Amino acid sequence: MASQTSVQSVTSPTWSKLLLVFLAVLWFALLGYRDLNEPDEGRYAEIPREMVASGDWLTPRLNGFQYFEKPPLQYWATAIFYQLFGSSAATSRLWSALMGFVGILWVIHVGSRLFGSRTGWYAGFILTSMLLYAAMGHFNTLDMGLSVWLFLGIGALVLAQTQRESDPVACRNGMLFGWAALAGACMSKGLIGLILPGGALLLYSLWQRDWHLWRHLYLGRGLLLFLLLTFPWVWEVNQANPEFARFFFIHEHFARYTTSVHSRVGPWWYFIGVFILGCVPWTQRAVVALCKPGFSWRAGAGSFDPVRLLWVYILFVIFFFSISQSKLIPYILPVFPPLALLMGRHLTRQESAPEVGWETRILALLASLLLLGAMHVELFANDRRPLAMMEEAKPWLLAAGTGLALAVAASLWWRCRGERALAVVVVGNLFAFQCIAWGADVFSPSNSSRNAARAILALEERDLPVYCVDCYYQSLPFYLNRTIHMVQYRGELDFGIRQQPELWFANGDVFLQRWQQESQAVVVFNQEQRQKWQKLGMPMRLIYQDPRRAVALRR
Repeated sequence: MASQTSVQSVTSPTWSKLLLVFLAVLWFALLGYRDLNEPDEGRYAEIPREMVASGDWLTPRLNGFQYFEKPPLQYWATAIFYQLFGSSAATSRLWSALMGFVGILWVIHVGSRLFGSRTGWYAGFILTSMLLYAAMGHFNTLDMGLSVWLFLGIGALVLAQTQRESDPVACRNGMLFGWAALAGACMSKGLIGLILPGGALLLYSLWQRDWHLWRHLYLGRGLLLFLLLTFPWVWEVNQANPEFARFFFIHEHFARYTTSVHSRVGPWWYFIGVFILGCVPWTQRAVVALCKPGFSWRAGAGSFDPVRLLWVYILFVIFFFSISQSKLIPYILPVFPPLALLMGRHLTRQESAPEVGWETRILALLASLLLLGAMHVELFANDRRPLAMMEEAKPWLLAAGTGLALAVAASLWWRCRGERALAVVVVGNLFAFQCIAWGADVFSPSNSSRNAARAILALEERDLPVYCVDCYYQSLPFYLNRTIHMVQYRGELDFGIRQQPELWFANGDVFLQRWQQESQAVVVFNQEQRQKWQKLGMPMRLIYQDPRRAVALRR
């Protein structure tokens, strides 16, 4: 009887919606509390700021230099947020947070349509609390936008193909929506928005023998819609910048994937570790859902199988990036929405109320580690995180560990069974992550240039020229609300510098001569370079320093 009551509450729209609203509040709470992390958050906050400042929304620029590493969709969205709400850390992260929550809502919708409302709600709640998904929904990078657009496309395709015989009009409309979503994926991060779903579809159709799938993709109209949404920007930006096509398509796609040009090489098993940690606290259930997906391992009979397609998509994404010569943690983020669907389906296939025993054990382990870490913060202190910073982080670690401990206690009270236990696992893990994310602001002096910018803006002359020597701190232009002068540093700005070398000081002697001519100016170094330039007799007065950078005034 108790299990029937628990199951009935799962399907209760009131309960599910109330929990979703609470999770939404927790998801968007204090979005701007942390300063922008370098390099990624500073970069992706600054590019749209320069779009607004210059009025040029066609050519992305970073610190004044052409920057063609990625397409502009997220830049445009963030620039619009800046115009509506002002530029800040919160508005710079708003696109990632919104897209992340759209992904949760879409998982609920697709799961409910395919497998029933219980699966949909379970999958949505699981996705909300998966560690990597929650983390990337609160950092300003391009990966969340790409992942959600991809799953909007895959989810639309799955729903459409289940109706291809019974409702051709719904199938057509769903596929056109899917093509539009893939255009959004490509405009977020490039051709990967076509390669990942295309490769998965090819492998799935060969295995399932589902040749009818290709007849119902609406390739003609779909490709036309896709090109209408993507080609205009590619054409216009290449007309304005003839060097765009070679850099964007050859260097940023082919060379990035096949060579170590970006120095992001990792072992073949790199993403296995990312997957295991990224699924926390649902790691055990994720492995079970992949190893026991519920379909026959033999070749299919030709009918459409949504579970097999989702499974193939997940494994193809992991395989595709595992053989790449460029590896970063967020690359496999696209697997998490469909994986949550498979896990939600796995939960609802249990005969009794859902069990979260393994999840409770993982939370108990995390709670113990966080509480022990809070009691011994001195063990984690180093040059970039001095003991004083670690002491400031201690209350946040205690809050996260305590929140997890309470979630474990509540889950054990309900014997790790039923929806209440599921709910406290979801809420507890998301709350703990947010505590750690908010607490990370104590490391702002090391991770962000906001304090350095404050020291510069506090000077009587607020518009003094700022030189960055042998370094580039990505969030500094954003917090200064203007670009800075680069000296001897190229990095990822190399392409833009080659197009506009007049905006860059290639030689330290030329810069020193310019510095001597300035009546007042500001220079930013990393700590090692500061000592070098002081020995050269460079006239300056230190006005700010932190574990990474030093700021000096021309005296």
